[in-house]
Amino acid sequence: MKPLGSFLRYLLNINTIWAVMILTGFVLCVVQHYLPVTTLIPADRLHPGNNEVVIGVRGVDAKTVTPHTFNVTLGPGGLEIPADDRQPQKDKPYLLSAEPRAGGYALKWDYDGYGRYELKVNGTLIKKGPLATLKGFNDTVIEYATKAFNIALGLVATMVLFLGLMKVGEDAGIVQLAARLLHPLIRFLYPGIPKNHPAGGAILMNMTTTILGLGNASTPFGLKAIKELQSLNKHPDVATDEQVMLIAYNTAGLALIPTTLLAVRKSAGCSDPFEIIGTCLVTGAVSTIVAIIMAKLLGKLPFFSVRAAIAEEAGPKAAADQVEAGPETELALAGEKEEQP
Repeated sequence: MKPLGSFLRYLLNINTIWAVMILTGFVLCVVQHYLPVTTLIPADRLHPGNNEVVIGVRGVDAKTVTPHTFNVTLGPGGLEIPADDRQPQKDKPYLLSAEPRAGGYALKWDYDGYGRYELKVNGTLIKKGPLATLKGFNDTVIEYATKAFNIALGLVATMVLFLGLMKVGEDAGIVQLAARLLHPLIRFLYPGIPKNHPAGGAILMNMTTTILGLGNASTPFGLKAIKELQSLNKHPDVATDEQVMLIAYNTAGLALIPTTLLAVRKSAGCSDPFEIIGTCLVTGAVSTIVAIIMAKLLGKLPFFSVRAAIAEEAGPKAAADQVEAGPETELALAGEKEEQP
């Protein structure tokens, strides 16, 4: 059971998930970079004689599709490609071969750029999809790294503003009053937080701003809440149940007004950006309920417990010592929350 728990915790670790995603993306880019694109053309889309094949390419920053036209001939020997269309050309697709397949012909072609493509035969769309290269992978990584830096830089001003407002609210007693009023809810979701601890106020403000759809405002309160919860954490290298619950709640993202999504829809020219409010409210409520239930249930499983994580971090020897300690260790770990004020 312990090896299974260790494997599950490793598999569900956010760093492991990101590493798998990055590695998978890199491998797919390498495969698409060095292997040609294969498109199956159904036999009923071809007719004897000349056939027009159009490969439209749209770059990442381009708004329109650039068409490239090829003429192939369907004869007794199969689908023939002119010699000129087989020559590799810069900034233009080129055809490699057309092999008979069940129900049609497998057209192999290549392109040295990246973006998206659509292939038409005699005016009929056959297939469309992405074009990936190693250059595209590198450009995308650098582009999103720049975006992440700009977002982090812009977040400083937001954090200063809202953390300042929270400090004013704390000094005025408003945050403490609201935390006391909502203490039963916070106590249910975060049972390890003492009654008047600053983490309760930060969690309250995080929940409020998240529900109102103020994503930029909820982020500094979430960071503040995690910091306050860490002050209650007796094992700093292992997340507490309260920290996991906070992350699960913020990930689900229940919002009465999805302001960010509405802004995106409006900037994209949507005629009625508000029509998705009802759908977002229902899906947000469902995802939040599921996140809370799963955080509560998984926290009760032995291989997701703090004890198991500590034993894994400490190594096999500490795990064996824990087993030998028996009931004393159980009581010590079970009494950690009771020792909190």
